[in-house]
Amino acid sequence: MVTVVLEEQLTDRVKLKFSVRDTGIGMTPEQIARLFQAFSQADTSTTRKYGGTGLGLSISKRLVELMGGEIWVESNLESGSTFLFTAWFGIGSELIERKRFIPDLAGLRVLVVDDNALACEILTDALKVFALKVDSVSSGEAAIRELVDADSRDPYKLVLMDWHMPSMDGLEASHLILRGDRLKHVPKIVMVTAFGREEVRAQAEELGINGYLLKPVSPSMLYDTLMDLFGLADQEGGPSRPVRREDVLSPDASGIRILLVEDNEVNQQVATELLESAGASVTIANHGGEAVRILTQDEGPPPFDVVFMDLQMPEMDGFTATRLLRAEPQLQGLPIIAMTAHALVEEQQRCLDAGMNDHVSKPIDPDALFATLMRWAKPRQLHAAGSQAKPAKAADDLVLPEIDGVDGAAGLKRVARNKRLYRDLLRQFAVKQGDANTQISAAIESGDRKLAERVAHTVKGVAGNIGLGRVFMAAEKLEKAIRDDDAIVSVLLKEFTLVLGCQVQAIRQALRDLTPDQPALGKKSAEFDAQAASTAIARLRALLQSSDGESAEAFLQVENILAGTVDKSRLDALSAAITEFDFEGALRKLNEIAKECGANWDQANG
Repeated sequence: MVTVVLEEQLTDRVKLKFSVRDTGIGMTPEQIARLFQAFSQADTSTTRKYGGTGLGLSISKRLVELMGGEIWVESNLESGSTFLFTAWFGIGSELIERKRFIPDLAGLRVLVVDDNALACEILTDALKVFALKVDSVSSGEAAIRELVDADSRDPYKLVLMDWHMPSMDGLEASHLILRGDRLKHVPKIVMVTAFGREEVRAQAEELGINGYLLKPVSPSMLYDTLMDLFGLADQEGGPSRPVRREDVLSPDASGIRILLVEDNEVNQQVATELLESAGASVTIANHGGEAVRILTQDEGPPPFDVVFMDLQMPEMDGFTATRLLRAEPQLQGLPIIAMTAHALVEEQQRCLDAGMNDHVSKPIDPDALFATLMRWAKPRQLHAAGSQAKPAKAADDLVLPEIDGVDGAAGLKRVARNKRLYRDLLRQFAVKQGDANTQISAAIESGDRKLAERVAHTVKGVAGNIGLGRVFMAAEKLEKAIRDDDAIVSVLLKEFTLVLGCQVQAIRQALRDLTPDQPALGKKSAEFDAQAASTAIARLRALLQSSDGESAEAFLQVENILAGTVDKSRLDALSAAITEFDFEGALRKLNEIAKECGANWDQANG
């Protein structure tokens, strides 16, 4: 387990503490005392079994001291060791280097051209490791036909062209492709050959071929070539350039029309807030079947630029929906981006095989989300069509309390720093996911393990998106154990129950006293203020009548004023109805509460 924490910060430098913990054989105090001496081991009897001379730790100690730090070890015999060191580092400027990162290429189309079937298969499999979408043909003529056919639908971005082929060799085929008279989207071309002839390389460079690989092609060679061709630093052409930090944090998605296919309300709100904050227009489909109906109801071009598709949904999952959409001729070129909690290459490949173009991982990383979006859609200039820009939101001055187990910084980032929405999502989690352990237990007892897995998956996704790290990890382990029919499900369910209960209690306790006017109120007034109650109830009633999402905020003020005057269970029931968007039910409950405390909203409004 490797961890890094901030120990001390000055204006121009920081002191970091690194720790590396293992579960090995451990050491005695006598062994630890000799550990950092040159050419000495903790126990010379371990040399043959564990190797080494002991020089490495002495060198490490010297390096750490040169960086103004210290190094030490904490250990107990038979229970592992933790090596720790501190060091001082300078603080960089506000300019950050643009990353060059292979996962950004997931879904990119590649065409392999080779007349040798075995060589073609080997190269194709090697490319699929990087989650690329790979096809192959056996001749230069077939390559040109394939590129022309795909050009108007889903064009290829890269061709790996064998040099030595009968009829039309790789150089001739590349010349016809790069001429560009038959293609709107001319791909990059890398020449692949078993012959290291300089004249071939020279001809390839004259034609404008982008790279040159010698067989046998190793994964490392492929990686380096892909980095050179498609690393984000080179996407704009020319050398890598620094990017201002505010450019990274303020993406522009103006006018991009997005269909978000997601069954969970919290995930819907997180993704919608994030995308709309950058200017995108978002329409929600609650499952795959609804997305298929929306996209196939007209025969013309789809009214969306991009589809974000969740994978695990009731009624119809993302894989099935994508296959149905790709069967429609007018939808074959529509970018579909998977939203998956599994970042494994195998899962990415399943998405590509189903017809999806790319993927983003859950919990949502805003930077990765927008980087992926911008690969498939470009902002529109809405003002040219007379559309009004979305008005800027008023400054969000709500003070959120620190809550144990909640990573507020990460959660706020995922909702575009909308504190009120984030607070409501935390409250909604406590209400809607608070009994998830009971649901999972009941599903397992009834033999419905699919339902149990889906509930755990939902909690995991929601917890990840709003920064509940402990719940996320507990739900993730439980979900996997249920899926694998592991014998430790009962143990993990108990652990999940404990973690979830503590987190829900912490959220409820921290948010109980928050009100719009008194963000960090610590105690309630001892005297009941009838006029204030009437005013607050009148405001909440008006919002409920218009089905306004601000009802959740208005309820907090009502709850604060009525605490100790009205039965808490009635306030909890009202809160639950608002969280569930049951505005009619909430209005009935509010009317009953108003009668009980004698509030008069007519007088308040007058």
